[in-house]
Amino acid sequence: MMNARLVLGHFALMEGTVVREIIMNRRHLQKWFFLILAFCVGMSPAFVEAQRTRRSSGPEEIKLTTKDGVKLKGTYYASSLGRDAVPVVMLHDFKESRRVFGGLATALQDPSDSDRDSRAVITIDLRGHGESTTQVSRDGRSRDLEASRLKPGDFQDMVLQDMEAVRKFLVEKNDAGELNLNKLCLVGSGMGANVATYWAAADWSAPLLATRKQGQDVKALVLASPEWGFRGLPLLKPLRHADVRQRLSFFIVYGEHDSKARKDAKVVHKNLAKYHPEPSPDKIREQKDLFVFPLRTKLQGTRLLTDPDFGMLSKLDAFIDARLTQKNFDWIKRRQ
Repeated sequence: MMNARLVLGHFALMEGTVVREIIMNRRHLQKWFFLILAFCVGMSPAFVEAQRTRRSSGPEEIKLTTKDGVKLKGTYYASSLGRDAVPVVMLHDFKESRRVFGGLATALQDPSDSDRDSRAVITIDLRGHGESTTQVSRDGRSRDLEASRLKPGDFQDMVLQDMEAVRKFLVEKNDAGELNLNKLCLVGSGMGANVATYWAAADWSAPLLATRKQGQDVKALVLASPEWGFRGLPLLKPLRHADVRQRLSFFIVYGEHDSKARKDAKVVHKNLAKYHPEPSPDKIREQKDLFVFPLRTKLQGTRLLTDPDFGMLSKLDAFIDARLTQKNFDWIKRRQ
């Protein structure tokens, strides 16, 4: 595995002066565009500038129902950028809930740093977790779902059923002009990392349609402490998917002082490394698409992303900016 200091150095370069200069230039051009627009249409420049820099709305509680009757609860953090917004779906670890991502979701949606873009974030309670513990059958009978009693098939249904319900919600928001589904980023912790990887494979396996775009939306995966052999969702199969291993960008973080987590992360990295060769130093910003962060801790999963002591927010935001915001993935309406 690549030396950790080298990876961090490369990432520091990517999120440093080069990217910051691009962002500042883009924002500077946007500012002048809106001011010129204001002059042309007779509007107050101050008014138009306020519209350009308006803050994102607060979090919105959402309710989704899967095809097999599970009542899912989630939270939607709308972006202020409309069709330019990168959507980020956050998937929690086993026996956690979407609440663990509240602070991170808010920071991505409404960043305190004016140089950073607002993301459209969704956090979801996967079946049997948080507030998603009820399943209603077609005949109206109700069943309680508990994380500790879930079987391998239930974890597979997180991919087949829960994530499809999330996708339906994303399609609606895409067509409403609130985000660009074609720039989808999945963030998963532990169990959620495995769900994210499996759903990325499902997304890239969707058959192409002549009349509308279907699938091939996931462009980046953020995996915190991925588990190589998690119940019902071993990672070997989705990482053998040609499009997943070759066409997606990866951000992997784990606590290297835990032997199992370190071993699992290294196996994941080994399965990806040959498809993501290290670019030359002058091409890091444009081409580097596999980042691995072994942190000096026994902690794993969500804490690695949310604990400010690990400093992952700025790195995560830089990753999203370089691999999604700056790429030409066009907004496409999904429903005719």
